[in-house]
Amino acid sequence: MTNRIRRQDLERLIQTATGKLLPTRVLMGGRVLNVFTGELELADVALCGERIAYVGDLKNGGLQLPDSRRIIDVTDKVLVPGYIEPHAHPFQLYHPVTLAAEVLKGGTTTLINDNLFFFTRMDPDHWSRLLEELDRLPVKMLWWARLDAQAHLSEESRFLFGGDRVSGELKRPSVVQAGELTDWTPLLEGEESRTRWVGEVRERGIRVEGHAPGASFRTLSRLAAAGVTGDHESISAGEVLDRLRLGYMTTLRHSSLRPDLPKLIKGLLQWKGEIPWHRLMLTTDGPTPPYLGRGFVDYALKTAMEAGCPPVRAYQMVTLNPAGYYRLDEHLGAIAPGRIADINILSSLEEPVPELVVADGEPVADRRSLLCSFPEVDWAGYPTLNRRWRGWVRPEHLNELPRARGGKIPVLRLLNPVITKLEWRESPEGTRPNLPLDGEDLLVALADRDGKWITKALVRGFGRNIDGLVSTYNGSEDLLLVGRNPAAMARAANRALEQGGAITWVQNGEEVYNLPLPLAGKTSLLPLSELIPRTEEFLRRMKEHEHPFHDPVYTFLFLSSTHLPQVRLTADGLMQIKEKKVLVPAERLN
Repeated sequence: MTNRIRRQDLERLIQTATGKLLPTRVLMGGRVLNVFTGELELADVALCGERIAYVGDLKNGGLQLPDSRRIIDVTDKVLVPGYIEPHAHPFQLYHPVTLAAEVLKGGTTTLINDNLFFFTRMDPDHWSRLLEELDRLPVKMLWWARLDAQAHLSEESRFLFGGDRVSGELKRPSVVQAGELTDWTPLLEGEESRTRWVGEVRERGIRVEGHAPGASFRTLSRLAAAGVTGDHESISAGEVLDRLRLGYMTTLRHSSLRPDLPKLIKGLLQWKGEIPWHRLMLTTDGPTPPYLGRGFVDYALKTAMEAGCPPVRAYQMVTLNPAGYYRLDEHLGAIAPGRIADINILSSLEEPVPELVVADGEPVADRRSLLCSFPEVDWAGYPTLNRRWRGWVRPEHLNELPRARGGKIPVLRLLNPVITKLEWRESPEGTRPNLPLDGEDLLVALADRDGKWITKALVRGFGRNIDGLVSTYNGSEDLLLVGRNPAAMARAANRALEQGGAITWVQNGEEVYNLPLPLAGKTSLLPLSELIPRTEEFLRRMKEHEHPFHDPVYTFLFLSSTHLPQVRLTADGLMQIKEKKVLVPAERLN
């Protein structure tokens, strides 16, 4: 993709800029946001194919007008560059194509994407072929290369992050960033491969994204010395300023999991110093589908401005700032000569949802309706993304309460959608098939997709009186089960397995919800216009069962993700994360 961005027909561009060739398209009469100076300028924009040839008065530039059919009248409109999302996770129940088709309508023309979902499931040749298919999309797809997984991997999967595969990924032309580093301790300890990989990317001149929620100034300083250049995990204005003082490019987040942006903007505006806006970006950080019903980067922009961010600064945070940080500003992030013609036409600077979106010099969306077709990806041609589970869940796998040494039962209390606190409970005598402790006590289990093991605990704070809820969407690629009724949990699990993956819910003997996830058990093939209402239905059902948080889908993802405190479900058993200690071993299944 970076090859595509950098490629240009320079001869034709020069001829158009000097008046020797007619522009291929002209946007006439609008006010252009100059993201370099912050000015709104009355100017025409002349295009040569996918590039901008001239910005200004065409007569003064010595340029002729093309045929009237190639002129777009933007009188009284505001023109801003296409939006750049610098931290996308394009696999939160959707996949890159359906995400791109949705966000393009709101003016996002470039996504800088996490590779984790594909890296851990595809061999390099298949991944290369998929990248070529995604390169045909009207939304530009750039990538990060992960240096670590977010979950405790099985022995056969650990080789993925053990050597040549990561180095090969870092050399891909479309990779502009390493990370995010969810497990950064080995880097600070000087672990050979982690240090070598960071050294490689720094030599290439690409960025290293950290993931250090709640880290002290001392830890952030050490990570900066080790080569980390950016971080998106600030949850207070003070944490933003700590990162800025250390030279980090700091990304302000407004996601379905952490809608922090209003608090961060208001906190920065109260600071007595001069805010270094040029070192800030905005991200939606992989929102789940219901968030996308309100928008994407366009929604984050509106949220920032409503919190008091000056509009010009807000637009710079999603255009010039990320383009400059990733060293692509000679091609992206501005309406200026020589840049790619990604342009959003707005009714006003205060309304970031475009009336018209131009990408690569062509109109692609009009009032949130696509004008262009999206190339189909042959997902069936990628066998490792269509693998069926071999395991089968029986109620007797779920009958016994989990017990540690001494007979105590481990209880995971959810403090928020992702953070757990471990509690211990005295064990009742014997076993109890349906776990009737009370309505808030639920069994949570992670079962091997091949039927070899199961790890169990109780969970509180997830909801009340849920019989059997199962998700193959989770951090470890296994089967996550939650409920109070082993028969309902097993039925939901086997229904999900037979579909190649799903979120399935059985309540009072009936299947009340089912969302097939046939792509690696994690991703729907539905367009977001259908996926958004389907997932909103799931949230409504969860609220009916007193789920206290706003994003249970992220709870599914992180219950087996070993980069967050305090305790997680893994293939080895219930693990205390900080000490990497198994508290209750996984049970082996026949």
